[in-house]
Amino acid sequence: MTHKLISALTISTLLLCQSAFAAERIQQQQSVQADPSVKVKVQRGNVTFKSWDKNEIAVSGTLDELSQGFIFNVSGNKVTIEDKLPRQYSGSNKDGSVLTITLPSQLKLHAEGVSADYALDSLAGKLNISSVSGNIKANNLQQKAALQTVSGDILSRSLSGKVSLQTVSGDIKDTQSSGSLRYQLVSGELTADTQANKVSVESVSGDATIALANVDSLNIKTVSGDLELSLNTLTESATLGSVSGDIEIKFLSAADVNVDINGGPGGKIINKLTNDLVSKAKYSPQSYLKFQTGNGNAELNVSTISGKIELAK
Repeated sequence: MTHKLISALTISTLLLCQSAFAAERIQQQQSVQADPSVKVKVQRGNVTFKSWDKNEIAVSGTLDELSQGFIFNVSGNKVTIEDKLPRQYSGSNKDGSVLTITLPSQLKLHAEGVSADYALDSLAGKLNISSVSGNIKANNLQQKAALQTVSGDILSRSLSGKVSLQTVSGDIKDTQSSGSLRYQLVSGELTADTQANKVSVESVSGDATIALANVDSLNIKTVSGDLELSLNTLTESATLGSVSGDIEIKFLSAADVNVDINGGPGGKIINKLTNDLVSKAKYSPQSYLKFQTGNGNAELNVSTISGKIELAK
């Protein structure tokens, strides 16, 4: 009898524990003002942002297994959404929040997390998304978007306006974006196939493969990472520089530029674009190459210290 009682108590205790830690399901919806300012904080899990043509915000899904409460507060045009967690918690608990948040298509959005993955689709306005180790996936964002993560990857498509993509050790893959784009990486790799007319790239040791259509302004800085660049036309100016990384530039159509390349004391210049020859300094190992193609309407300046610079067509 005693053994049966102990077994029953044990089972009841286990059921209570499982119930205490089970993820809570939520489904809430509130009206908001036009062009709301929304702040979202989800530390871990998966958050999907969708849009609709309503001045309403809907949140559905499951909370973190360690959730201490769900906050969905609307005050004027300011909206706060948070799955509140303890100040300290064990990383071994992996069942984070799984939320779908449907928003007005035009808004100001600030979302942050630790290991949370974020996915965004068809939003416009001032959009700022940051995560430490989470991944960010974005599609069809307009006006102004800043996406940043430390060790996560960024996958973006059809972004337009003023866009900033930043990661430390993660990779960035961007396709069919337009407007003004800024890519920042440390050791991650960049793959971009973009229609942007203004492009800026800063990289330390990561490699970059970039395909451009018709670009007005281009600025690329790398330390030891290699760069493969292809472009259709350059209309204004491009400045590319590396310390030890190699730079390959391929023109997909007839170039119309003034070219000024500085090979540095230890670099190498290869010209497969024209028949112009590389020159050597008389009393130093410095190499350089200067020439004009077409009417020279654009300016191309490239420099390295010990890397290889190659022009191709």
